[in-house]
Amino acid sequence: MNLNPFSALTDLLGTLSNKVVPDKSKIVEGQNRINEQEVAGAPVSFLRLWRGFLGWVLALLFAWEAVVRPVVSTYWPDATLPPSTLQEIMRLLIGMLGLGW
Repeated sequence: MNLNPFSALTDLLGTLSNKVVPDKSKIVEGQNRINEQEVAGAPVSFLRLWRGFLGWVLALLFAWEAVVRPVVSTYWPDATLPPSTLQEIMRLLIGMLGLGW
């Protein structure tokens, strides 16, 4: 048993700080184990396939509207382009990313 009051106080403060502010590496390690167990037990589902497909399609549509379309309309002003659907694409993309309201 340690009778030094300063070391006893630092031990007590260390214990309290571990309770109040837990070690992030232990939390991340625990969450990784949980994620691995969830994925290991999950069957391959059609849901994973269509979400990935929808994500790629929306990403390509967003790239068209945000990058390619302005370049085409700038360098080839006579080009006939369909009406912009950026608002609809953004609404779907933001909803899929979980950033919507």
